[in-house]
Amino acid sequence: MKKWMTIVVVIIGILTLSACGNSSVVETKAGDISKDDFYKELQKEAGSASLQKLVYEKILSDKYKATDKEINDEIDNEIEQLKSQYQMTSDAQLEQALAAQGQTMDDFRKSFKDDAKLQVLLFKAQTDGIKVTDKDLQDYFNKNKDTFVQVKASHILVDSEKKANDIEKKIKNGEDFAKLAKDNSTDPGSKDNGGDLGWFGKGTMYQAFEDKAFSMKVGDISEPVKTDAGWHIIKLTGKKDKLSDVKAAVKKAYLTSKEKDAQTVLNKLLKDNDIKVNLKDDQYKGLFDPQETTTTPSTSTDDSSSQSDDSSKSSDDSSKSSDDSSKDSSKSDK
Repeated sequence: MKKWMTIVVVIIGILTLSACGNSSVVETKAGDISKDDFYKELQKEAGSASLQKLVYEKILSDKYKATDKEINDEIDNEIEQLKSQYQMTSDAQLEQALAAQGQTMDDFRKSFKDDAKLQVLLFKAQTDGIKVTDKDLQDYFNKNKDTFVQVKASHILVDSEKKANDIEKKIKNGEDFAKLAKDNSTDPGSKDNGGDLGWFGKGTMYQAFEDKAFSMKVGDISEPVKTDAGWHIIKLTGKKDKLSDVKAAVKKAYLTSKEKDAQTVLNKLLKDNDIKVNLKDDQYKGLFDPQETTTTPSTSTDDSSSQSDDSSKSSDDSSKSSDDSSKDSSKSDK
């Protein structure tokens, strides 16, 4: 993602320069920075990479279409991966980290948009012509069920068994779970939301917490459960354990397992479109010649971790207390 953000800056800079004539873009007592000087530096930063992005999107868009829903779903997926990577259990934590960097969630989503569109288009090109039947999806789901099954839960985290037992009694006496979480939970990442942890799959929680949550029925409230983080009372609020619950995710995973090599697909599209670069700079020579590599062109999915350097690394600071007291909602027991 950091690479893509650099490219966005370069493109914006080039468009801005087009309105500047050949005047200085910065004036100092030591001397001026001319438009040409600035343009050369922009090219050095990400000239060839930004041109590749633009060409790939152009030739892919000519053959495939990316709907707003598909783009937004891809952005949602990127954000969920980022939250998982930085052990965030709610959008509120991400929003807090972004605010520390002077960004809003809307700004953040917009920064993903062009890249998400390219991801959607490339995926369609890689999976073009692959037939999928309901039996294919059911078989794939059955073989990989643990990958897809998810539960939604709320919890109240406290530091002693006695306090957990006292809260359990209050729940049995009819007191509101969400209010008890707000008043008593030591998990700053979920307490203000009534203990809500959102949806999660296997492998993201402490083992004891996970085992209990996945064994429960929707509406059940557990007895106190011990993990390294403390004592939890868990309320299960949702479960997705049937193909119909996660069919879209299963279909995408199935298609991904069958997809064609990205570079092979791009090589064919580049050849079919007879690409000619009218720039004389050496960095553009052979830029669109057929490539032998089998790696997918960088489009942020593999770079999302570096987004932390731009807008989310602050989660390591602003969410530190959450990491210490609610690792249960983001780490497997080792």
